Amino acid sequence: MAKGVILIGVGRNLNRAVRTCYSFGVYDIYCLNCPGQVKGNLFSARGARLHRIESLAGFDRESILALEVIKSLPVLAATNSHGIEYLAVGGETTTLRRRDFPRMARIPTGDNLCLTTEAALAIGLYHLEVLAHD
Repeated sequence: MAKGVILIGVGRNLNRAVRTCYSFGVYDIYCLNCPGQVKGNLFSARGARLHRIESLAGFDRESILALEVIKSLPVLAATNSHGIEYLAVGGETTTLRRRDFPRMARIPTGDNLCLTTEAALAIGLYHLEVLAHD
């Protein structure tokens, strides 16, 4: 299971991302450059802890798996999850780069359309959970 999730540039989908993390048992959510605000009713996700961060300093970058739609990246299903503690996902208009994340993967889709933040999170967290039990 992931120790935490790092959201980068997530705006209007921030509430949904928090609920998605919480439903997978991930309670620490780190927000880097997220213009969105957590507001309204998050139902039972009140135990989620949102941490606003200014940079990725303090994180071991090798322990982060970043998801992006770049075709040259390995597919998520073929990615070794050994040592992964954090999952990083960007907002729909944010592109994550290799210079920031040495471990990256993509979720293949039929039409190359960018997934919403919460959809990518759900797939990524599910994948890490399944691999943790294999």
